[in-house]
Amino acid sequence: MALFIVSSFDNDPAGIRMSDRSPHFPKQVSQPVAIESMNAYLKNHPQVHIINNYITVTDAVNAILAVGGTAVGADFPEETAEIAAMSDALVLNTGTPSEERKKAYLAAGKAANEKGIPVILDPVGVGASDFRKKMIKDLLEEVKVTCVRGNSAEIRTLCELFGTPEKEADEKEAFKEAKGSDPAKGVEASGEGANEKSLLSLSEKLGAVIVESGEKVRFVSASEGLFEVLPGGCEMQKRFTGAGCMMTAVLGAFLGNAKKSGGNLTEAVRDGILLYSRAARKAEVRCIMEGRRGTASFKTLLLDTLSMAGEAWRKQFSEADLSLYAVTDRGCLKNGRDLAGAVTEALFGGVSLVQLREKHLSEAETVEKAKVVKEVCDEFHVPLIINDSTDVCLKVGAAGVHLGQEDGSIVKAREILGKDRIIGATAHNLEEALKAEADGADYLGVGAAFGSATKLDAKPVTSLEMYKEITKAVSIPVVAIGGINSGNVERLGGSGISGVAVVSGIFGEDNVERAAKILKEKVMEEILK
Repeated sequence: MALFIVSSFDNDPAGIRMSDRSPHFPKQVSQPVAIESMNAYLKNHPQVHIINNYITVTDAVNAILAVGGTAVGADFPEETAEIAAMSDALVLNTGTPSEERKKAYLAAGKAANEKGIPVILDPVGVGASDFRKKMIKDLLEEVKVTCVRGNSAEIRTLCELFGTPEKEADEKEAFKEAKGSDPAKGVEASGEGANEKSLLSLSEKLGAVIVESGEKVRFVSASEGLFEVLPGGCEMQKRFTGAGCMMTAVLGAFLGNAKKSGGNLTEAVRDGILLYSRAARKAEVRCIMEGRRGTASFKTLLLDTLSMAGEAWRKQFSEADLSLYAVTDRGCLKNGRDLAGAVTEALFGGVSLVQLREKHLSEAETVEKAKVVKEVCDEFHVPLIINDSTDVCLKVGAAGVHLGQEDGSIVKAREILGKDRIIGATAHNLEEALKAEADGADYLGVGAAFGSATKLDAKPVTSLEMYKEITKAVSIPVVAIGGINSGNVERLGGSGISGVAVVSGIFGEDNVERAAKILKEKVMEEILK
């Protein structure tokens, strides 16, 4: 039994935002547009009452602190109702159950219900024992939860406990026969998730948002007609216990923030998913780049990334953001795609930064395009860079600007944009690279690596030796650009670059998401390691 209260109010970042333009999200809800370019964050500093398992409690609490919340840990049944009633959200994690904890869950949950406080349940290892199944089923029958977040095994078990379509039972038997084990057992996920009909049925019966996390995250709200597949985290999350508990804690903080500000709770859960997944992927890339392969290093970098995401774009910027840098070109889009849809697909595939390049539009037209793309990038918590124009960057609140050799002074751009926005610069040789760094560029785009199908005035092909020379001479990260695709990207291995900037190799492909995913995997395997 314990009570602890921890808080961190270092940041006062801007509000949360969403977009309804993406074809991946056909039933998406809307949310007010943030004015500034800073990432979404919990400016209301919600107080989160968390009853967590004792194995991962420190990690879960640190995750709440990282995103701007206050964590209150109290699991003594005689006080949990009082603590829950004065909090902004309640997180219930059943990883270490007992009769005493069951009383604590019920007391806190009922008190939260009486006060209209959102409750998120993490049914850790629900299929591990009959006691755990019964406890969690009783809890869900007596307490109205706002959201349930679990892995595929846990969500499948809940579907079974609360009745599922007959097809689901048939699928489970077929799975057991094929795999020789029951996917509902244990804490870690195994096997496939429940089918769409079962997830919607569970959401309807519980009156709750269902979040099934994994390689992709399935996000379901029967009451709002929502069934979406969102980007998941990364492979390294599987290598330490507590990644799912941390995600639940973050979602609890987002729910508390929405409750405190009068925001939409479903939107808050969705935004928390996208932020957490993005932070996990970025932390993994940083681990690879920095040669820190241990699980403790990944967990530390995950918390670091979460804690920085509310800062100005330049403060949170790192070379990991350059791992797969997508440069837009509407001229090479196929299959009738619009720009926002193509950018969304690219972000699903693992793109870590987007540059809007519009060479042939007026400033007013570019601003309109930039607003649309920025909504998508903000939704995924990914920085948007504007090619050439500091004016457009300021007007839309983008993360930064990229300047070519003929696009104006880096020094002047810094005066205009201030210290909080990113400035990238093009360099074709060592002299230009050193000057750009001295002038204050945050990163360099160097090329053309293999010529360019989209830029007819591209400089001669940059040799591997030139990349090595530049990356050794400058302290800022370097990204290669020019004719790069999945068929030649591995030839840049050993060059010292931090990533690749790709145009037609992403946006000119029939399947943009798949092209981005393949490129991301090859960059991580052939260049960053």
